[in-house]
Amino acid sequence: MQHKHRALLKMLVTIVDRGKGAAAVSLYRGQGLHFDYLCMGLGTANSKILDYFGLAETEKDVVITLAPAPRIKSVMEMADARFHFSSPGRGILFTVPLSGVSGQVPQVLCKEQEPPEGGKEESGMNTASGYALVLAVVNRGSLDTVMDAARSEGARGGTVLHARRVGMDDTENLLGFTLQPEKEVVAILTPEAQKHAIMVAINRAAGLTTEAGGILFSLPVEDLTGLQPPVAQEE
Repeated sequence: MQHKHRALLKMLVTIVDRGKGAAAVSLYRGQGLHFDYLCMGLGTANSKILDYFGLAETEKDVVITLAPAPRIKSVMEMADARFHFSSPGRGILFTVPLSGVSGQVPQVLCKEQEPPEGGKEESGMNTASGYALVLAVVNRGSLDTVMDAARSEGARGGTVLHARRVGMDDTENLLGFTLQPEKEVVAILTPEAQKHAIMVAINRAAGLTTEAGGILFSLPVEDLTGLQPPVAQEE
């Protein structure tokens, strides 16, 4: 694990309607980004929000890509031109900083070469988005409990991935109760100002000591497009 490259790479997360993930991967591969992971997700927005944004479906493709920080701006602009993230309801694109990475990855992604199509490198300076990514890992069937709690503190929606817990025996012995293996990972992008209240509400309704058996954590979000800020209400 090489930490000296942590400022050079970021994790780029692309959330688009089901079936468009392969096109995103193709776009990134064309830019020399060779580490892509496609997951199947499900949007959690309620019907009123779906109607407002004009969304035709809630099934999502989630593409996780590793990219050099100096290339993030141009890659995001290219992805926006392809998928129109700047228009409401077309998807979300954001980055999460990395604290460590396998030593071979920077050798592939950060080679000293001209970007494809003659593009220019950017400075690679971090861009604070004012948002955070809240992740709640809960027992299967707890999605509504998590989202009801999150919405009570202003969350507008999220994306859920299905997962399965492995290596459970040791943890069960430490905690003293049985853990359900089938899990849902609920990802919620939220303004930093709302993050704490949302996490407290989710923990109260779906925390580790509840039937949901949830574990919560949050990640910083640096670059973000496709998520319109909430409209400020006039006093």
